[in-house]
Amino acid sequence: MSTFGAALLIVFLFVRPQECYPPLEAFKLLYIAIGFGFLGIAIDFGTGKLKLGSPQWPIMIAYVVWNVLCTLVKVGGGPVADMQVTMFFPVIYFAMVMYAGRTFERYRTLAVVMLAVSVTIAGFGIYQGKSDFQCIKISEGTDRSEAHDKSKGEPDGRECVESLQCREGVDLKDDYECERPGLFGTFSVANGRARWRGTLSDPNELSLFCGVGLTFAFALYQVLVSRFWKNVITGGSVITVIYCTILTGSRGGILVLLAVFGVYFVRKYGLKGVVIAGVCGSPVLLLGGRSGEDAEASSLERLGALYDGCDFFKASPIFGLGHNQFIENYFITAHNSYLLSASELGLPGIILWFAVLWSSVKIPWTVAFRPPWGMDPRLYPFSIALVTSFAGILVGIFFLSFTYHPMMFVYYGFCGAYYGAVKRSAPHFEVKMTGQDWKWVSVAATAAISVIFVYTRIKGQP
Repeated sequence: MSTFGAALLIVFLFVRPQECYPPLEAFKLLYIAIGFGFLGIAIDFGTGKLKLGSPQWPIMIAYVVWNVLCTLVKVGGGPVADMQVTMFFPVIYFAMVMYAGRTFERYRTLAVVMLAVSVTIAGFGIYQGKSDFQCIKISEGTDRSEAHDKSKGEPDGRECVESLQCREGVDLKDDYECERPGLFGTFSVANGRARWRGTLSDPNELSLFCGVGLTFAFALYQVLVSRFWKNVITGGSVITVIYCTILTGSRGGILVLLAVFGVYFVRKYGLKGVVIAGVCGSPVLLLGGRSGEDAEASSLERLGALYDGCDFFKASPIFGLGHNQFIENYFITAHNSYLLSASELGLPGIILWFAVLWSSVKIPWTVAFRPPWGMDPRLYPFSIALVTSFAGILVGIFFLSFTYHPMMFVYYGFCGAYYGAVKRSAPHFEVKMTGQDWKWVSVAATAAISVIFVYTRIKGQP
């Protein structure tokens, strides 16, 4: 039951059928998934099938507490209530996935679901990205994020080249955009860039999500028995995700794909793998990404956010601005998860955030390089998949504000589930945060903010 609940959670979080078919919203599907998940976890724990240990929990709790403390110190208790959506629920997602996949069979099931969701959404992106431009009447919902990003709209059938055409002969109170219509009321953004909705309503977010989800296809290739299904699943997933990434026009998404393929090629071919990855990635680099005035304007906008973000950190290096307060002090978000952590939570906060990352990555990293004796060998490919996923994530979030994004916490959960699955077949397996880990986490966090600071000062304020 817990695995069923976690699978539903992944579907409801990212595919968002409740928004694709609005009558479903009345059923509060996300809460139903959480209920199923935790009921199953309670049953597993009560019957002795589940052990709750994870090296991530102490650091995750400290990270949440520091978020609350920074917010209380800087802006008072009011915004703490808003952390229900941006912090407390993501921790629930983390716990659900972690405890729902602690056997090989359950872990494989969740991996299949994550891959299926990634490829399905990529398919939706392709459909949208290949549609003809039409006039879209914007539907602003009650949800704040939906109203902000204008992710819902209805095409009226008129073909167009620019948005001004769509305002001819209509009520001036109505808001229109000239974009590509997609499935379930979605449409493209920024002159045809494919995207999805909700937490993936930005083209860069969509490309990151699909790119890192692709790693599960490579892991499943090694554990599936049928050669036919191996080739179909892996080949179909790779083609779909690459094509979708090209249609998003995301430069960051291209880098994520290069990181994902690069890790696998380097692992298989050594340093030659870098050359092979570069050659294979060249067509994607040529076809993907953006250029021209829009791309230049976007880069300048992001540089401005980085520059002011460094100033926010300088002004309050211990407590920062408080959780989710960057957007309250600047007209856009940071578009860089490393700077966002430092500017909102200070130096202790970015160190804790790096610690959450490393305490998660260290689990599959340890298995990838030192597999414990007695471990179920079918689990090994997933260690490489998780390490590769986080390689892509660490590249992608340099250009995105993903510090509190649900996807991050779901992947933390996959690492925690992997810890339990490995430990089930190799009870002696242990992963702990050592003093050496804390030293290097602190160095990495300090280096990250230092590099961004130096870069922004060299470039200057736009």
